[in-house]
Amino acid sequence: MSAPATGLSRFYLLLAAATLALFAFANLRSPLVNEDGVLYLLLAGRIGPEGLSSAFALYDRPFYPWLIATIHAASGLSLTHSAVCLDAAFCVLLALAFAEFCRLLYGDRGVLPWAALLILAHPKLNNYFGFIIRDTGYWALLFASFCAWLRHLDDGRPRWLLLWAPATLLAAALRPEALVFGLLLPPVLLLSARGARRTALARMLLAWALVFGAMALALLVVAALDPGTFAQPMRDANDVPAALWRDIPAHFRAAAGRYASEVLDPHAADVAALSLAGGLLVILLAKLLNGLGPLQGLLLAHGLWRVGVAPAAANRRAYAAMLAGALLIAAGFVAYRHFLDTRYVMLAVMLLLAPAARSLQAIAARVSARGATARAGFVAAALLLAGLDLLLGLDRPKPYLNECAHWLRANLPPGSPVFANDKQLAWTSGGRWDYQTAQDANVLIAELRAPVAGNGYWIVHVKRGQDELAQQLQAYRWLLTPLHRCADPKGSVVEIFAQAQAP
Repeated sequence: MSAPATGLSRFYLLLAAATLALFAFANLRSPLVNEDGVLYLLLAGRIGPEGLSSAFALYDRPFYPWLIATIHAASGLSLTHSAVCLDAAFCVLLALAFAEFCRLLYGDRGVLPWAALLILAHPKLNNYFGFIIRDTGYWALLFASFCAWLRHLDDGRPRWLLLWAPATLLAAALRPEALVFGLLLPPVLLLSARGARRTALARMLLAWALVFGAMALALLVVAALDPGTFAQPMRDANDVPAALWRDIPAHFRAAAGRYASEVLDPHAADVAALSLAGGLLVILLAKLLNGLGPLQGLLLAHGLWRVGVAPAAANRRAYAAMLAGALLIAAGFVAYRHFLDTRYVMLAVMLLLAPAARSLQAIAARVSARGATARAGFVAAALLLAGLDLLLGLDRPKPYLNECAHWLRANLPPGSPVFANDKQLAWTSGGRWDYQTAQDANVLIAELRAPVAGNGYWIVHVKRGQDELAQQLQAYRWLLTPLHRCADPKGSVVEIFAQAQAP
């Protein structure tokens, strides 16, 4: 092995070790399983004894829980530890694939340490390191597919397409919107062709065939193996493009009508649609800037204003297609739901971190020209600023929830029947509870339909501002014996009760 290759391998080993250290840090800070993670663990618990078909009763995309169940069955680890192992692998793959993506995008190994610094010190991403979510695997597999795509653009070898297509399909198994990149990237081959158009057209058709042909074949095989279970999910999946095309305008018109009647003056009703569209664009931009953060945003602005951060000429169209796809997915979500979680812009944020890393590399090069001392000082300052950005941007812990979780583990008999309105605490309790009942618990309490038969314990989380829920709970006090109370200074309270025998 050559010296440069050896140095590259050592860098990636160090990057993997650093990623695992930050992953451990994030999980130690978040002892409670996140709400999405609770659903995935419940599904994985069903898949083990009952098979994959049982998961479709709760969720129509159970590939991620199936991976957790597979690790659980193969290793003997608990479901939670199996999910942590899976997510650790995905987080390492994401860090490595992102760094390699930046190297390939610019054709320069010098960008690697700065790319690694920005991805590891990104506070939003480190928060997600402590979650059990499919998004980490989705991002990791997409960046792995992007790396394969850039390598194919570089040398034209079909073997890179044979890596790109399955990586894209696996990402789509976690989040179907990954297929957007299977659709957008192949035409880049035709746009980039300067000579042999027929060859470029053949490569484009081959890329599409590998993705969508393999997907169709997989669906046919699955349908043949278990037509009863997978027929409806397949029909639902086939209807998604048409449904989005149909529902987004319908939802927008309905929202514009409500906006005109409830917010705007009657004389301004004719601009409701324009005003709503502007508001949704502001949401998208605000979430994007919030995901970038101040340090990365300043680096990106500096790079665009003062430094040439454009990718290598051969990769520019591909990068533009990737960024357009990421923004299209986020825009489609905000247009459909009129809401946008930071997770949905994280792919676009990470794509924008690549030119931010290039900008940081350019600043480091200018400082290094002044001597070794200046370079050492700059590296120290960069590490300090990145560390501060990470620490200041982390989610704030909620001690009252951790206290409650500790009490539940120590005092609640395993397998006890539980009624709860907080899925995280219900899972932590180790009791028997129903997911849908927990989902609807606040409504059941308000309508005096909370189940009073068959429950040994109640776990009720009254969040700040839910005064009405606290009043509605009074109707059940005669049935409940207080056991423990955890309060947040900001006003949220968790109360744990023992339930008396229902008459």
